[in-house]
Amino acid sequence: MVPLSEILVWSLAGVLFGAVISWIPGFHIFNIMALLVAVFGVGELMPVQAFPFFAIGAIVAYAYVSAISSVYFSVADESAVFLLFPTQRYLLLGRGHEAVLLYLIGAVAGTLILVLSALFIFPKVLPPIYQATSPYITYFLTAIVVFMFMSEWPKEGDRGKTPLQRLWLAWRQILGGMLVFFLSGVLGFAVMNTNLLPSTSAYTRLTPMFIGFFGMSWVLLNILSNPPMLPQKVDDKVESSVYNTLKASFGGALGGTIAAVYPIITGGMGALIAGHITSQRGDDAFIISQGVNRVIYYVGAFTLLFLPNLRLTRGAAAWLVSSVYTPKSYAEYLAAIGVILLSAGISFVFTYYLSRLIAKSFTVVHIRKLSYVVAVVLIVISYVLTGPMGVLVLFVSTAIGMMAAAFNTRRSYCLGGLVLPVLISMTGHTGEFMHLLGLG
Repeated sequence: MVPLSEILVWSLAGVLFGAVISWIPGFHIFNIMALLVAVFGVGELMPVQAFPFFAIGAIVAYAYVSAISSVYFSVADESAVFLLFPTQRYLLLGRGHEAVLLYLIGAVAGTLILVLSALFIFPKVLPPIYQATSPYITYFLTAIVVFMFMSEWPKEGDRGKTPLQRLWLAWRQILGGMLVFFLSGVLGFAVMNTNLLPSTSAYTRLTPMFIGFFGMSWVLLNILSNPPMLPQKVDDKVESSVYNTLKASFGGALGGTIAAVYPIITGGMGALIAGHITSQRGDDAFIISQGVNRVIYYVGAFTLLFLPNLRLTRGAAAWLVSSVYTPKSYAEYLAAIGVILLSAGISFVFTYYLSRLIAKSFTVVHIRKLSYVVAVVLIVISYVLTGPMGVLVLFVSTAIGMMAAAFNTRRSYCLGGLVLPVLISMTGHTGEFMHLLGLG
């Protein structure tokens, strides 16, 4: 374990790194960390034992500061897709800063829940629960996918002029979602099980696919839709209640914990399940719950890498870090919890003041201009990490992400790119599916 002073220095460097890039639309901390490692190498930049603490600082910063892009620029990763519509309503009413404040309330609640759980619950409770339930993850995943489709309800069935038109309008959203899920799954299967991408990009081969699904497609939508840049209020007021905050915190913690502990289940999927279990109502409660969910999903999942008697590797950042160094002692676990508190405090202040600054100057620079720059940067990131074929994967996944928008269906169906290949592998049918696709 590196000295405490070095942990502090590299953790603060991680917070600064995460805070600087996390508010930019389309940027994801996992992608940028992978790019950093690919270009510079960890050993050249910092001691390998310090890398987990740099990463946790950056991830905490991302969990907080990414609220800016989700609220003001309508661009988010998969775990924030459920956050978008309520925040867009706030933005159109000039209440974008209020939406950020609600998110921050949830993020602080999520941080406190995570820290208390990490100190008093995780070490004793998580190992036996995980050991007892992990053999059934295939059934969990299948049930969640089925529930995602079942939770959609036929819509617009009263708008067509003929029975056939009404039938199509009622079901096109659900059928579009199924198509997006299947196409995403085929693309993900090809990326995971073929030599489409170079072997040197083993830890980043999914990066261009997810940039296309959730980053580039949103950036293109910003360019095509040319959204209005309305004046925003900068008042430090939120309309919510203690009851809504507590209920939203419970729901967000439940969804975030499910996603953090179990593989493949993402923050968006966890939020969907927890939202229905706890019957969330109201935009304020919804945004607060997403703040809780995203902190526990991102930070909690990475913290499990430090837990000595469990040491689960969850999320792209954990895999990236564990390829270089895995924390081994309980002292490192306690240090990580301290870093979470410190990083959260700094990230809260940074996000608050950045939100005020952007709200005041929201009409100065149009999101469309920023989106052009981000689109070019995302292509460069994909090329550096995975080469020309990675750029091809980026274009295909972007088209699938745009298809979800065209069908007005859930963007989270793009998770088929991860879920479908894993389900096929878990059930032992990879060979048959390869043969079906003509790949083997």
